[in-house]
Amino acid sequence: MVKIDLHLHSKYSWDSTVPIESYIREAEKQGFGAIAITDHNNIDSHVEIEKLQADTKVILIPGQEVTTKDGHLLVLGWIKQVPQNLTMKESVEFAKSENKDAVCIAAHPFDRLRSGKGAKIQDAAIDGLEILNASALFGIFNWQAKRFARNRYNIQLGNSDSHRISEFGFAYTEIPDVESHEEVLRNLQKGIAKGKRIGLRRKSARFLKRKLGIN
Repeated sequence: MVKIDLHLHSKYSWDSTVPIESYIREAEKQGFGAIAITDHNNIDSHVEIEKLQADTKVILIPGQEVTTKDGHLLVLGWIKQVPQNLTMKESVEFAKSENKDAVCIAAHPFDRLRSGKGAKIQDAAIDGLEILNASALFGIFNWQAKRFARNRYNIQLGNSDSHRISEFGFAYTEIPDVESHEEVLRNLQKGIAKGKRIGLRRKSARFLKRKLGIN
């Protein structure tokens, strides 16, 4: 089995300054097999990870976190930027029209503090959802997602939703060993979410540093 984290924010997100190389080094250090850079409504990371892939055995997954009318959507796969503020279903349809193998995951769907719309996602034709988001402020948000996903979605992921390098690795998914980003996406249905939340103390520190302009 190999650990993967498919929800990371880099310097291309408005609320993070982490270089992609730093995530790669940390993934190598912690024994992760794959990571996805999923910046907010931005795919500038795609060009960079194409160049960086040759220098690491960690599989780099192209991604983006899209702001939709029904919450946030992780889109994994090589496609152009999905427009903002569509319905989640429209966003999924756009992604699939660009790449039928793209994987669309509802991010922190029950986190009411971060645009989660709860059960409304059931009409969005998503492939799965996060049942463990390490950046959730309260554990009940993850509990609700896990309960909702049961018997509905085969893909149930754990992700760190890291915005700081110190947050990497708190939550992740374990899947069978893979050798390419295509295999990562095909094996997500076999994934097991593991890990824990970052916690109120770290989340509060992140919020305060952001307000003060401290990286």
